[in-house]
Amino acid sequence: MKRELAILILLLLALLASGCVSGMQGSPYANATPGKKLYDLGNASQWAYAVNMSANETSSEWNMTVHNYAGSPRHMVIHTSGNGMDIIYDVWWNQTTYRVERMHANGSIGDYYQDHDVSPLQIQTLPDTGLNYYFVPFQPIRTVTARGPDGSMANLTVYAATDNQGFTVAYWIHPAVPVPAKILMSTRDFNITMMLTDYKQGPPLPPI
Repeated sequence: MKRELAILILLLLALLASGCVSGMQGSPYANATPGKKLYDLGNASQWAYAVNMSANETSSEWNMTVHNYAGSPRHMVIHTSGNGMDIIYDVWWNQTTYRVERMHANGSIGDYYQDHDVSPLQIQTLPDTGLNYYFVPFQPIRTVTARGPDGSMANLTVYAATDNQGFTVAYWIHPAVPVPAKILMSTRDFNITMMLTDYKQGPPLPPI
């Protein structure tokens, strides 16, 4: 069963990358906010999400941890684990253009093992890392109140953008947190929800 779910994940995320990312449309309104304003990648050294995907009455869960390194080009180490996956991706990206220049994958999904460079476009098959939608304009749509781990209440602004194929990306943002508290990617056929479980604020880690 894990192998079948892993294959489903790959197929759906590949569909997401090929059919939706390139067609993303931003809001024409003056108060639209570019995606680069919703992440503060210069002020986060590490963060982690619990990821849930549901499609066709099937659901799967896994974890994604990102280590953010300084250097030129910048370097992310992204570990996806759970539900038959255990892969570490090294991602080198241009700090000015946010273009992924190189990717390397090491690990397994189901029965498939890889340890080699992969296409930089494969970044679009991962849950959001802060690079995929960096230049997309997002529209603030509402404010929600959430309770933090210490019991205090905080207001978060929800930003969203929808492409011409009905694919929507939404972010829950708190100004004191350098990465989104929640991310939702959805179409009529499937949903991917990412909940922030941990982060370390501060400058990127020393280059490796």
